[in-house]
Amino acid sequence: MKKSVFEYFEEIMRIPRESGKEEKILEYLVNFSKNNNIEYKIGKYNTIFLKKDNNSNQTIILQAHSDMVCVSTENYDFANKGIPFYIDGDYYKSKNTSLGADDGIGIAIILAILQENEDMPNIEVIITTQEETTMLGASNFDYSSIKGKTLISLDGIQEADIESSSAGMISMTLTKNINYNIGKENTYKLSIDGLKGGHSGDDINKKRCNGIKLITQMLKELKSYQIISASIGTRDNVIPSKGFISFETKHDIDYINDKIKNMKIELGNEDSSFNYKIEEINDKKVIAESQDIIKFLDEIKNGLLETYKDDNFPLISANIGKLSIEDGKTIIKYSIRSSDKVKEQILLKEVQELANKYKFECAIDASKPFFPFKEKSNIRELLAKTYKELYGVETTIKKVHACMEGGILSNNIDNLDICTIAPTIDNCHSINERVSISSTKRVYEWLKQTLIKYNKE
Repeated sequence: MKKSVFEYFEEIMRIPRESGKEEKILEYLVNFSKNNNIEYKIGKYNTIFLKKDNNSNQTIILQAHSDMVCVSTENYDFANKGIPFYIDGDYYKSKNTSLGADDGIGIAIILAILQENEDMPNIEVIITTQEETTMLGASNFDYSSIKGKTLISLDGIQEADIESSSAGMISMTLTKNINYNIGKENTYKLSIDGLKGGHSGDDINKKRCNGIKLITQMLKELKSYQIISASIGTRDNVIPSKGFISFETKHDIDYINDKIKNMKIELGNEDSSFNYKIEEINDKKVIAESQDIIKFLDEIKNGLLETYKDDNFPLISANIGKLSIEDGKTIIKYSIRSSDKVKEQILLKEVQELANKYKFECAIDASKPFFPFKEKSNIRELLAKTYKELYGVETTIKKVHACMEGGILSNNIDNLDICTIAPTIDNCHSINERVSISSTKRVYEWLKQTLIKYNKE
């Protein structure tokens, strides 16, 4: 029985599908395929390939990912429970959890399209997994079954945007074993919070202050110090907004406050809620390598490093996302984003040389490819033309500085013409995530009419 996009979306939201735990959503997709006579093939990491032969001379690939980011204000059992969704006016929302519209709505749109009986091209579907974490699903997908050379991904967040490129990303961990001495001076804890933070791809051009760089600058102002411990930031792909560093110094608390108040702190326009606190502590175990750690943090590159010349869009950037100093080890999580392979490798070499200079071990955790902007894209032109005809509005051709699966797909399918579209999803990956119902209806019709036109080419 044919169902609407929203019937599929509601069914999907009832299924637990945390990233890395996609067994139940895979079972759902297998049952859908069996019930609708859709050819399917299960792949590694719970990925699945679907195929519908519409007796056409044209073939198109549709793509989405089945996992979601699970966030809650309480200890919600995402492993066994679906999302507690509800409708509020034009939006699907959730009660105190993330919604999973990224990318549950993308899968729902694809399943509804597979039930259309109008003049459609042959449709191949790639459903990947662990997109929100490791991207192991896309990296290990069996692409040998893919015949199409044109792909529309349903993994965007804004209606009328046609995402046409994405950055690659190198994630790394920098570690340094440390030795302790017994200090004899005053000891303090410097805490910061209230910085805006944000996504190290989407928000890197907004000049938001990096908490690790800021706290490094604060400590350098004192000149006389030894680090005790630190914890700032959460992940390599998040601009750090809060944390602390404990240290020893000969100075008293009034001197420290005076130094910080008079230093030139480079805050962004969105960092107006920033504040700091100094408090005395009783911990005399100081780190012998303190100076080298601070010098390394001061010298390593961070933030937006270069833009495209034509539109000032980010070309290459870096982010110090996490600093942890405890239990005899310094651990730094760092990432490089780039849409230029040569520039990416030059920066990587600089980081490795700096790590060697200050005796940090540098391990690459993941290297994800970018997909470059194509001056000529038939599917991009067709999507733009169809949207304008339907709704009288121009689309936006958008570059993306975040890392997307498109880079992996492009690397595995030769001469791939690829774009990403989606209905409007607000506040992704948060308890305030919501997806527009009216936007979903428009995007569904947009995709449907584009496929019909594509079939006639």
